[in-house]
Amino acid sequence: MTLEKSESNINASEQDSKTSFIKGGAEGDAEASGEAEQSDDEGNEIEQLLPNTNIVTHCIYKNDPNRLIRCFEDDQDPFKEVILELLNERDDSGKAPLDLAACLGRNQLTMELLQRGADVNSVTKKATIVHPEYSLQSCEPKKSRYSCLHYAALWGRIPVVKMLIEHGADLQQRNSHGERAREAAVRYNQEECIDFLDWAEAKSILQEAIRHTLETVTDVDKAVAGRMTKEEKTVTLNMCKEKQEWLDSTEDATTEDFIAQRIAFNDVVGPVVQKLMEPAPDKGSAPQKNKKKGK
Repeated sequence: MTLEKSESNINASEQDSKTSFIKGGAEGDAEASGEAEQSDDEGNEIEQLLPNTNIVTHCIYKNDPNRLIRCFEDDQDPFKEVILELLNERDDSGKAPLDLAACLGRNQLTMELLQRGADVNSVTKKATIVHPEYSLQSCEPKKSRYSCLHYAALWGRIPVVKMLIEHGADLQQRNSHGERAREAAVRYNQEECIDFLDWAEAKSILQEAIRHTLETVTDVDKAVAGRMTKEEKTVTLNMCKEKQEWLDSTEDATTEDFIAQRIAFNDVVGPVVQKLMEPAPDKGSAPQKNKKKGK
């Protein structure tokens, strides 16, 4: 089976493969695994988790955000003491809870995990590539370095992609194939994710340009060295302020808008930043005037 299957085949097989993925990770949902409540000697119900899960991954497979919330907020909950330790714990196939939530498109659970402290930029060290084309049983383990953003992008989980980026997911993180999340989305023809990742990257490049410029022009050592005129500093700071205000006030900016703003920004501040980034001349390296030759 090749990775270059048509998008129609991918979409047609998604639902069946999703079920296979769940069964591969947890050996079936509650119905498939024959889950049943048991009782202790006093008649109290004992909670049964899906096979090969902990309470966090159990909640993800069952799509039960309320049960996860109780682990954090109910002082009597049996998992309250250990729940924080499980937020980033990887399963036997190498996936963290955020990876599972991203694959399965668990929007509410993804937000809950992020707000509770799950690591948005953790990557797999050795895991199975997971996509609707495949079941966990049909893939061989590979060194992957996939992040939850990779998984969300290649599965086409656009709401999850947006949440992860809002919480600081690294757009430039590369897997062992050299792919960022965008390239993973391209490989599986996830057009909506591709468009959003392009938009997010264009925005982040402008934000980083503003941050880097402010950091450079306010560097005390460079200012003391007299390498920037007062007028240059004023113009540069005003441009940073203008573009930041545009970012903060423009809610419907497009990818092309961000690119145009960055080009205009660089046209003004680029020469100043370039001058400041050049090595400072040595104090004792000033050229000496030629001595007059004696007659």
